[in-house]
Amino acid sequence: MDLIDKITRGELDGLKFQGALESGKLAPEGLLADQQAIDDIPVGIYVLETDGTLITCNQAAIAAWGRTPELGTSEKYCGAFRLRYPSGEVMPHNQAPPAVVTNNGGTVRDADVICEQPDGTRLLALVNVFPIRDESDTVVGAVNIFRHNTSKKVPGLVAEA
Repeated sequence: MDLIDKITRGELDGLKFQGALESGKLAPEGLLADQQAIDDIPVGIYVLETDGTLITCNQAAIAAWGRTPELGTSEKYCGAFRLRYPSGEVMPHNQAPPAVVTNNGGTVRDADVICEQPDGTRLLALVNVFPIRDESDTVVGAVNIFRHNTSKKVPGLVAEA
């Protein structure tokens, strides 16, 4: 089974992502360097630098966020208009799972985060964030692979994406 199939099926155990810094900017490698390939994956995927700057995302992420983020600018840690904890409280973007990964180099698996769209629509996302490492094993970025979590019921959320 190839990487795209594994991601689509949610079989994320053992995934590792590589990249390099080129002129101080993240240059993802492999699947993450192929925009068409990540656009073909039906779950949200986005890549960010260690400072949280979004550098690429796929169409499924844009659909979940209800907006297209300005890549490579001040957009940090997630393209959602607003993030919330499952309790409904606002989650600052700089405390979201991607920030945890870029700050400590670990992996965040199966975390629930509410993505709020500009129109107020809220979707419960199951997020899995992995570090992107260079050849010396230094964290140079992160990738978030997320999907609509329909297995949990949270009042006030859209039931289906």
